[in-house]
Formats: sequence, structure tokens, C-alpha cells
Amino acid sequence: MPVLPPLSLVRRGAARIRPDLDRITHALESLGRPHASLASVLVVGSNGKGSTAAMLEAMLRAHGIDTGLYTSPHLVRVEERIQLGGVPLPTAELERHLATLDAFPELTFFETLTAAALLAFAGAGVDVAVLEAGMGGRWDATRIADSTVAGLTNVGTDHREWLGPNREEIATDKGAALAAAAAAVIGPEVDDAVRPHLGAVPAVAAADLVELVPCGPDLVHVRLNGDAFNVAVPFPGLHQVANLHLSLALLVATHRAGLAPAPRPDAIRAGLAAARWPARLTRHRIHGRDVLVDGAHNLEGARVLAEFLAARRRHNLLFSCLADKPLEAMAEVLRPVVDLVAVCPLDDERAMPLERLRRAFPEAEVAADPIAALALLPEPVVAAGSLRLAGALLEVEETT
Repeated sequence: MPVLPPLSLVRRGAARIRPDLDRITHALESLGRPHASLASVLVVGSNGKGSTAAMLEAMLRAHGIDTGLYTSPHLVRVEERIQLGGVPLPTAELERHLATLDAFPELTFFETLTAAALLAFAGAGVDVAVLEAGMGGRWDATRIADSTVAGLTNVGTDHREWLGPNREEIATDKGAALAAAAAAVIGPEVDDAVRPHLGAVPAVAAADLVELVPCGPDLVHVRLNGDAFNVAVPFPGLHQVANLHLSLALLVATHRAGLAPAPRPDAIRAGLAAARWPARLTRHRIHGRDVLVDGAHNLEGARVLAEFLAARRRHNLLFSCLADKPLEAMAEVLRPVVDLVAVCPLDDERAMPLERLRRAFPEAEVAADPIAALALLPEPVVAAGSLRLAGALLEVEETT
């Protein structure tokens, strides 16, 4: 059975989205603006936000910075979203903050957790909090933190019903978050076609802060602040090189903003070696099976996964996704690079209907849940399509 969040979150509804900042502004103003003295870095973008944030936080911590990290969604336990010094917030402490926020029943699920994170970070006196935006930028709850530094990973086509019908409008939405920061950094995957639509953002390209050149399958050569050194890419997949590049540039920008010491090669290496970000092309032992688990929750993510799989031994695919995803386009990308397929519904109010999954993968075996679907496939297996699917599998991961 899935792990339930604390009771004060249950009634808020994880799927509820209300595009404005009025509610969280009112709540935090009423609580004395705990975020006012909080230094933070905001990471926005369609894909790679969590990976970039995780790498940046780990490097800051290795430089002796007391850090907070806020990400979403969680995989198994809601406490994963809020970390202090690389450790998930204790349940009792999270519930204490949630109890405080029960005075503001109008907050959405995401707004409540964002407010709880800011309360936790302010209470702990962290030096720098790294925040992953949830959706978009203009009205995402993380904007309330007034981050000093912001970074943009890329601009895709996810959440068009909320952010705009095309990449240009989505870029404008995300650009609003960059414009609110004192310093903004544009990642190497932000293409020239969308840059004019970011608005009047005084941003610097990651390449202008850090020179990074791949020099091996999982190794890059870095030049920054007069230092030249090699460093291992901590997470698998070629796309993580761009995320690493942005995280290093944000590290430099954080230093220039006076929030962190000058980057050191030894601390960078140590931080990246300690960085963890599961369910992003990571392998896990589940019910006696070796499973490659990847979030790949939109078309851009599916393309990255397909590129990764095409260069490797053929895998069998376990797939499910949420109803707002471009299922048919994702299936078209993934079907040519896998062999057998199994689909199943997700235990989520936004789950993709099983009939649509069947139509998108007409050759697929059908199961009632992810574990039953896994049993239908021989190794090697890749599970993808949603972090909800990843969470259902990692909940029963074998750790011994």
C-alpha cells in the first residue's frame, strides 16, 4: 500500500492547481514572513530541475554551506521533498509545520509543502536553500522565496493547459521567475528559438561562467575561476552533462552573489560523488528483479530515455503515466527501442485511463498494478512514464 502523507495534507488534494500567489503570500505574511531572510537559489525548467538542484545542493554542502533542498514530487515519502543538510526532514518536524499551516485551509497541496519547506529552512537557519520550481515560473509557489539566483534548465512542452499552448508562451512564463532574481543563469539546453521569449531577463549563459567539455563516457573537463580539472558526471545519461553544467554555473553565480565561498575543485568532486537522485536512469532491485527506473514523464523525457536505450541492450518496458501527458507521442518514441511492453494503471486520481494505455501500446500485456506488470516481463526491464510509477516500485525496493 502507498505511504500516506501526514493527515493535514490529505484533504488538500495533490492535483489541485490554482495559478496565483495570493494564498501563500497571505499565509507567510501572517506567519511573520519567515522566508524574508532566507537566501535561496531557484531552479526552473521543463526537465532536469531536480537533477540540477540535487547536484548544486550537494556541492554547496561540500563547501561547508548549511543547505536546504526542496524538490517535487516525492517518490515514496513526502518527507523526501524537504531536506536539511542532505537528510529528509523528520516526520515529527514536518507535521509540526503542517499543523501551523492548518490555519490556512485555502492553500493547495504544493503551496502547503512549499510553505512548510520555507518554515523549516528559516527555523534551521540554513545558509542557502536550493528550490526546485514545481510548474512554470510566473505563479509557482517557490517564487515567494524571492530567490537571489535563478537558473533555467530548458523549455519543453509540458503543462500546456496551464503555461501556454506552445514553447514560446511557456518560455515567457518561466522567464518571469528568472526576471525576479538578482542573477539568472541560462542552461546549455535553452535553445536560441525560445530565448527572445524569456522577456527582459539580465541572464548570463552557463557557458560564460563555466567551460565544460565531455572527455569520456561519464567524465567532463571543467574550467572555472582559473582552475582546470576533470570531474565525474554523477547521474547516468548524456542529458545530465547539461544539468551538471548549469549546476556548476549556479555554484559560481551563488558565490558571486556573496552566498557561498569560491568554488574549489576538491569540494566540487566530493559533492558530486555524494549526490543522489533516484529514479533517473537508476537501477534498483525490486521483487528479485533488476529494474532500470526512469521518471521520463513527458515527451522530452521519453526522447532522452529512447536515446539512452538505443545505445544499449534491448530492454522490456513497464509503462504508465498521468492523464495530462502526451501518451501517444511518448509511445511512438519508446516502442521502437524496446521489446516486450506491459502497462498498468497508477494509484492516482490523475492516472491515465487503462484503455488509452492499451491503445497506445496495442502489443502490451495489461496488469492491475505496477508489481503485477513487472512480473509479466523478463529482464532487463525499464520502468518509465511517471514518477508515480517509479515511487510505486521503489516503495518495495530490496535494500539488502
